Amino acid sequence: MKRQLQGISLILMGILLSVCFGNEPFFDLDFAWSVIFFAVGIVGVILTFLPEKHN
Repeated sequence: MKRQLQGISLILMGILLSVCFGNEPFFDLDFAWSVIFFAVGIVGVILTFLPEKHN
């Protein structure tokens, strides 16, 4: 199940990247909403790839 979740998160991150940065340069100094969504997406992908803690 963990591998499926990781694959789904990568696919969703790819869709988010294509939507957010469709017609804009990647390193634009203008702080837009797309940058916030991009940051939240990166955090989500990182959280999915962290190992699970077993107690």
